[in-house]
Amino acid sequence: MNGEIDIVTRRTLKPDWQVNAEKDKNGGAKLEAGNLSNQDPLEAERVALLAITKKLVTAWQQERDALQRAQEIKDNAYTNSIGYAITEAAALAAGKRDLTAGTTDFTVDKDYENRFFKLVSKLNLRLIESDSFFGYFFLQVGQELRFGMTSGTGINFKGSRYVMYFNPLIFLDMTPAQMISSIKHEILHVISLHLVRAKRLYQRYSPLAINLAMDIVVNNYIDPLPPNAIDVKWLNKNFGTTVVAFKPLEYYVDEIQAHIDIARETDGETEVEDSLRDAAMSSPGVAEAFDIANSHDLWSESDEVDGDSQQQLTNKMVENSEKGELAGYLSGLLSDMKKHRASLPWSVYLKRLVGSVAWGHKKTTTRRSRRQPERLEIRGTLRKRRAKIVVALDCSGSITDGAFRQAMLEVLEITKAYDFEITVVECDSVIRRTYPVKTMNDVEPRVTARGSTLFTPVVHYANQMQADLLIYFTDGKGEKHLKVDPKHYKILWVLVGEEAKLSLKNPWGLVKHLNQTFEDYDMTVDYERVDGFSMNNQEGFSMANQERDWDK
Repeated sequence: MNGEIDIVTRRTLKPDWQVNAEKDKNGGAKLEAGNLSNQDPLEAERVALLAITKKLVTAWQQERDALQRAQEIKDNAYTNSIGYAITEAAALAAGKRDLTAGTTDFTVDKDYENRFFKLVSKLNLRLIESDSFFGYFFLQVGQELRFGMTSGTGINFKGSRYVMYFNPLIFLDMTPAQMISSIKHEILHVISLHLVRAKRLYQRYSPLAINLAMDIVVNNYIDPLPPNAIDVKWLNKNFGTTVVAFKPLEYYVDEIQAHIDIARETDGETEVEDSLRDAAMSSPGVAEAFDIANSHDLWSESDEVDGDSQQQLTNKMVENSEKGELAGYLSGLLSDMKKHRASLPWSVYLKRLVGSVAWGHKKTTTRRSRRQPERLEIRGTLRKRRAKIVVALDCSGSITDGAFRQAMLEVLEITKAYDFEITVVECDSVIRRTYPVKTMNDVEPRVTARGSTLFTPVVHYANQMQADLLIYFTDGKGEKHLKVDPKHYKILWVLVGEEAKLSLKNPWGLVKHLNQTFEDYDMTVDYERVDGFSMNNQEGFSMANQERDWDK
């Protein structure tokens, strides 16, 4: 299993560190002392490849340091010379200073990559034999090297697919079983929809709290754990918490954030947080140790796609991976993922509707088409004025105040990039109240009136307002037919209750469901913890995509 290989850079000429890298003509790095003949062949290859990797990094570091020292001597001599009076621009033009010295990125050649990913392929074959779901899922994932990443593995969404990254210095420092666990770790992040849900959590919680919580969630299902893995035992020991295993993400992130907030207010109690934030970079561009504070940084590099499309791809990959019998915990996770995907599609469709009415022109029947005036069936257009959104809240429905505030938070978040005029309409059989909304502070407690439901009054009001979009939160129980037709705008019906159905025969738009995860949670009430942490006035957070209540 020997085989040290040449390495080349992106430049035509090899730097000294590559030329001077020791090579074995027999094609291999010498294994560590001891008899490895009876060893796991993957372990032997891991040891050999790790030795090669360390040697290459060390040689690169030595050349970089030498170039930097030479540059310092050159700079000092130049500073003490008469030519120092020359402007920096002239000095650079004269070639007296080389600002790029010692800054060459660490790279490896295709031979190294091929050998590394050959090992990864062998690991996956073993994974298919033991946990076929993860193995088949991994076959659908791209693979790249990233030496600057502060974890052995990482994943993001690039080019319409998931890509898993490897830092060989950290990854190869694990046993084969731990390397397999590290791959499973990243896949569990995907099927737990952490890449999607983290975007919402970042609006309220610190990255450190989220990173710790997400790793704890997936590590509950992994054995053996990779080195320095964050689990419940580690958290309770280092953060002084009393959390238990197999709880939802929000449970852990809330507990961790509470500890961090308290520690920040108490002098001398941030040692754990500070230690976790220490960068594990021995050299720029090369990370040699795990660092939880930055372990998910590459998620921010994911391509911008709507959550629904990403979840559809994830669901397809899951379907392709479900071969044979699944472990009990995995069946539960996949079931939760599919429920989660269907729980709040309304926000995705709202985003699409908002985009469709925010640009271009408004259709009208009062003006003929300028291009084809003789064709009366073609509607003309008017220049857009400030777009208007009407948000109707059925007071007779089952939606809670807290759930409605969460939904309004979604509306405001989606429309913040556009120039919209938003009006809330509270109604049952008649319109009870209307008021404008710009921020969450404008959202008022609902009126107490309760009666039967009629949709026509709101549609008539939206017609008079010349609305561009109507969002209607209701239990769906009303007339079968509208007495007036919507005029040139779309309707998004958001039904409350899993079994809710819209009574209208013609909805004049899209019909989606709102999943009220925390039905009794009222965001208008300050939630005071016994430890002093308060969640009051925390704007920007949405519980729309949350898991089930951890108390149930």
